[in-house]
Parts: sequence; C-alpha cells; structure tokens
Amino acid sequence: MESEYIGVVLGIMLAISGGLITFIASNWWRDVLAEAEHQYDVYSPSPFFRFVLPFVQMVGRRLDGGKTVQGFRNTLATRLVHAGKSLVISPGEFIGYMLAWGGVFGGGFLLLWSLALGGAPAPGAILIIVLLFSYVPLFILSKRVKVRQQSIRKILPYTLDLLCLAVEAGLDFTAALNRIGENLRDSPLGEEFRMLGQDLTMGKTRPEALRDMEKRIGLEELTAVVSALVQADELGASLGPALRIQSEELQRQRFQRAEKKAMQAPVFMLLPMVGCIFPIVFMVIFTPIVLQIIDIMGAL
Repeated sequence: MESEYIGVVLGIMLAISGGLITFIASNWWRDVLAEAEHQYDVYSPSPFFRFVLPFVQMVGRRLDGGKTVQGFRNTLATRLVHAGKSLVISPGEFIGYMLAWGGVFGGGFLLLWSLALGGAPAPGAILIIVLLFSYVPLFILSKRVKVRQQSIRKILPYTLDLLCLAVEAGLDFTAALNRIGENLRDSPLGEEFRMLGQDLTMGKTRPEALRDMEKRIGLEELTAVVSALVQADELGASLGPALRIQSEELQRQRFQRAEKKAMQAPVFMLLPMVGCIFPIVFMVIFTPIVLQIIDIMGAL
C-alpha cells in the first residue's frame, strides 16, 4: 500500500516537473524567436529555420568565440559577406544550421531507408548521408552568392553610366551614390551603393569605402573599377572620365561574354541531339528495313 502511494506521489511530481520544464522551454523558445524575428527573417523565413533557431544560436555562441574549425569559419565568413548576409547570421550560427539540417533531414532519410529496406544502413553510409545533407545549406549559400554577383555584374555598366552622368552634372560623389541607391532599391548593387554612401557620411575616406565595397561584393569586374576610382582620387583627377572609361570597358566585356556563350551554344546542343533526336531518326529510318529483313528470314 505504501509503495503504491509512493509511486503515485512520484508520478505526480514527475508530471509537475515535466510540465514546468515544458512551460519554461516553450517560453524560452518563444522569446528567442520573438527577439530574432526581424533579424533572421532577412536570411530565411522558412518554418524549419525558425524551428531550429535556438539550436543555431546555441552552436553559434559556442563556435564564434573559440578557435574551433577556424579555417572553415573564415571561408563561411567570406561567403556570407559575398552573399550580403554577414550582418544577419554568423559563421558559427551557419555551422549550427548545417548540423540541424543534416540531423533532421539526414535522419529522416535514414528512417525512410530503414523502413523501406527493413534494416539500418552501415555506419559509414550513415555518416556519408548525414554529411551530404549537412552540406546542402552550403550549396544553397554558394548559389545565392552566384546569383547576387550575377545580378550586380549585369547592372554594373549601366549604373556606372548613371553615376558618370550624375557626377558630370554637378553632383558630388556621395550625393550621386545616394540618388542612384534610391533608384536601385530592389537591386543588390543599390544596397551596396547605399552602404558606400553611409560609410562616406560616417567619415571613411573614399578609397577605404570603395575597398570595403569591393570586399563585400567579391566581383572581379569591380576590382578594376575601384582601382581606377582610387587612382583618380589620389591624383586629384575628375571622376567622370574614369567612370565613363570603366563603363565602356565593362560593356565591352559583357558583349564578349555574350559572344562566347553564343559560340558555345552548338556544343551544348549536341548532347540533346545525340541523346534524344538521333535515336528517333534512326528508329524511323531503320525500323522498316529491319521488319523487311525479319519477314524475308521468316519466309525462308
């Protein structure tokens, strides 16, 4: 009787403790999401990212302050800067996001594998699958970097034309940047121009601000533009002619890239032609011949 009473009391105490822990954890989770709502929604508004956000922040606090995987974190920091997300998520937090992605989706894939095949895969296969799923966010980040750089590369020559016209019309460099940044509100280059104007307003020298913008974008075409502007600023020359020359050079490079892709188009068309069109043509040509041969062999 006493053992049953003690069991009931322990069960009640465990239920109360579990309820309190769940309540505290849910409040902490909600506070974390509310605190980071505006910041992290800029990076990824997906429900999965919001669900694993506390784990991501916990891993980020452990990694960002230490020397663990320093080289990989430096690589991630560079990619996040080029993607325009360095102020939103830190390298350590991104590693936490990779771990969460690999654990959740890799674990789900392994669970489906086990249910379908009736047994767990080998430990080596488990490790490889989890690592592959963990690197999916890194592939997505690299894709974002390429898309952002491609968008900037496409609009850069015409933006330099506008900047040249604004400078030659009498506007100073900072005012011209702010005006163009307002017109390019939805473009990554417009965002970079606004940041460049803010850096100049806060007291940075023009060469320093231009070099910082070059590092944030990481585009080869922009290196020559920044070098020409820095040289013109050091020599005291007008920025208008330098901007016009660089704009013409970028347009020439763009036309060359277009011509190169046009020349590569026949090569890329060979694969679908050989794999899809030629077999059908061969079937249409040789099927009657094969049927006639079969009829003749049958008659003999």
